[in-house]
Amino acid sequence: MLNSTPNHALRAEAGIDLLASVLTCYPELGTVHYWCEKQALEFTFMLNPGMNLNLVQEALRPGLEFFHRLRKLDTRVWEIRCRYEEAAAILTVVRDLETISQREIGLMVELLKLNFTDELIMDDFPLSGDELEFQEDLIHQLLTAVKLTEIPKNVIALRDEGRVLIFNN
Repeated sequence: MLNSTPNHALRAEAGIDLLASVLTCYPELGTVHYWCEKQALEFTFMLNPGMNLNLVQEALRPGLEFFHRLRKLDTRVWEIRCRYEEAAAILTVVRDLETISQREIGLMVELLKLNFTDELIMDDFPLSGDELEFQEDLIHQLLTAVKLTEIPKNVIALRDEGRVLIFNN
């Protein structure tokens, strides 16, 4: 019984660290949500409210599908959702934890930056080259650790004026 509490805490801590690192590394992301029921990560990007999200999907989906084919990934959860709110157009990419990688997250962000830099709503706190490399390595390590265990709760990380806030539910 005593061993279950530390393991439980370590799993939750690794998940929290993962979400915080992803948001720290990629200021283009608005939120990252871990869904324990789906064993999936949900990445949310915010774009200018007048943005045509069909164009965004057309730019993002083929690149990520090609990446999946190249890596021979059998993705369990892979979807792109779009919605409009008053202040932003919201793009959400959902991926299963088993097959997602730091490279895929980076590709997702780079495809959006390449095609929609001016439309992306993001924090203005980019990392330097060394810091970025460190965070990418950390994300890779944390993804590996989290894949080997189960995070017991849903966790969401979001940005607020240069800060990363984390909540569980």
